[in-house]
Amino acid sequence: MSDGPDGADAAEEALARGDLAAAEELARRALREDESLAARLTLAQALAWQGRGRDADAVMSEVDGSAFDDADLVAWALPRAANQFWMLDEPERATAFLKTVRGRVRTASAGVTLDALLGTFTMNAGSPVRAVALAREVLDSPIADDQAVGWAAAAAALCHARMGDLDDVDALAERAIAAGHPGLLRFTSAFGQTTALVLSGRLDRALELAKGLLDSSPSQPSRAIAQVLVADVLIAAGDADAAVPLLEEAAARLAPTGYSWGPLAWMLLARAFGQLGRAADAGRSLTKAEARHGLKSMLFAPELSLAQAWTAAAQGDGPGAIGAAREAARAAERGGQSAVALRASIDAVRLGDARAGDAIERLEVSCAVGPLALRYAKAFTAADADAVESAAREFETIGMRGVAADALRQAQSCRAGR
Repeated sequence: MSDGPDGADAAEEALARGDLAAAEELARRALREDESLAARLTLAQALAWQGRGRDADAVMSEVDGSAFDDADLVAWALPRAANQFWMLDEPERATAFLKTVRGRVRTASAGVTLDALLGTFTMNAGSPVRAVALAREVLDSPIADDQAVGWAAAAAALCHARMGDLDDVDALAERAIAAGHPGLLRFTSAFGQTTALVLSGRLDRALELAKGLLDSSPSQPSRAIAQVLVADVLIAAGDADAAVPLLEEAAARLAPTGYSWGPLAWMLLARAFGQLGRAADAGRSLTKAEARHGLKSMLFAPELSLAQAWTAAAQGDGPGAIGAAREAARAAERGGQSAVALRASIDAVRLGDARAGDAIERLEVSCAVGPLALRYAKAFTAADADAVESAAREFETIGMRGVAADALRQAQSCRAGR
């Protein structure tokens, strides 16, 4: 393997920082100079992460892994399984393949590395509690290598945030970064951080973090994924107008790829359009979200229900909007995603659900937004205009201006109804 700037090492460095075009070019150059598994796998990952799943699969299919030792088998199996799961949209096949390889390896360290990716698959398939358990086994293992730590810590950071266990999110994200994990995994851990910051009432910091990623991501698909993170915070802040153009570009850029960020972009776009009252645009975006949603994006099933809720609201279907928001909260709660259930329940109150307080009271999420959401829900249920207005002021103070605006409107309706 060449150690110079044109060798496989340079290609790996480009991949690690998320410069996929450079990684592809350098890996192809390295392969022309000297065939190596390392260069071939770097090329395959660079292609896969650009959304070119078929090309990546062709590169990896040229390798016969039957005679590999554990180290080479794991190095080959991980990107192949990841490509199958996301880019080829074959999550069941990818999971079965990885489990088969798991049964072949003999060394404990190889098993730990495979378990790290299995945990990430489990997260995406909508089982964050099980994913955290798998990640913890990896992170507690003294023989876990940097790649395993990167996968496990990034997934754990996002799962912890969505489950409402916020205290460990930053430490897990920092551990993932310190492991030098592949460049695009930083968005997984960052999504955990922005989620935790929103729930902590630190929306300015969440937006700063997301925009920092956007500013440092000039190439695709990194830039599109960063736009999704920024837009998610903007929606939480009540700025759907600013979120729409970011999501339109991100959804278009991610559409040819297999990233689960793609369906999420359409879900968020439908929600943003719905909040703006743009019913036709919301409906079109929702249709695309529903068509692209599947097992690999099942973690975001509550977001799909919220997209349905806000689309129904824009179409004037109040009962349908409340029903879909309730389903978002129920689905999140059933899946252990208490923090997502909390945010969905807040949206349910905004849409007129007088029973959402019961759901919020069941949730155990220790954060700044939790008690405020409960006060808001109970005040709305009691038709206490003063208390609803007080909650609106508190939401405004922490930067959740969309919730504040809806609460003020509801307070005015309460007074008008006296």
